[in-house]
Amino acid sequence: MKDLLESLNENFDDAEGWIRLVDANWFADDLKLNLSIQFHDGRDPELWEISCLGVVEESLCSSGTEALSVSSNSPLLKPFLEPVVDIMFSQNSVAPEILFGIVCSCCIEVMGRPESIVRFMNAVPTIRGISSSNYGLLGRFPESVAKHVLEALKDKPIITNALPGCLPKLWDGSKHVDYGRLQVLEFGRSYIIAEQFSACRV
Repeated sequence: MKDLLESLNENFDDAEGWIRLVDANWFADDLKLNLSIQFHDGRDPELWEISCLGVVEESLCSSGTEALSVSSNSPLLKPFLEPVVDIMFSQNSVAPEILFGIVCSCCIEVMGRPESIVRFMNAVPTIRGISSSNYGLLGRFPESVAKHVLEALKDKPIITNALPGCLPKLWDGSKHVDYGRLQVLEFGRSYIIAEQFSACRV
């Protein structure tokens, strides 16, 4: 990835350039992407192949973007690396739309993407879902998100209780194991979470 990232840093024009996903192929747990990259108007588009090894999650979109990054501390890694905390609640007198809004806001503030709401909140993420109940499981959250939710609800008419967290595990086909060292490749609305990335020009 070093050559691609350096080339983007040195030659990519944010006003004229674009990056677009044109192909994706799976090989067991590995993924190969083809990206068409226009660095600037005075340079023909280039095709780059990115190999993603040990993929644990991905979301792909073919719409163009002007940015690509690889990170080992992205918020997208929280569900895989932080303890998972169940938040139970009872005696809820918070209006459903307010409780739902608080949880949504906390998820987006920590994770940066609204998709996390569906992932973490219990049952259907609407004001007619768990947020309209008097008691129950509010959701299962990464520790940092759970702390944010609990802090936001501490002065509200609702009793919350965070159960002891446990680290998420990966099923390797025979047993549950800890996740390895993960990174996130992001470009536009697309992301891939994997153990290793490499890139070469095609």
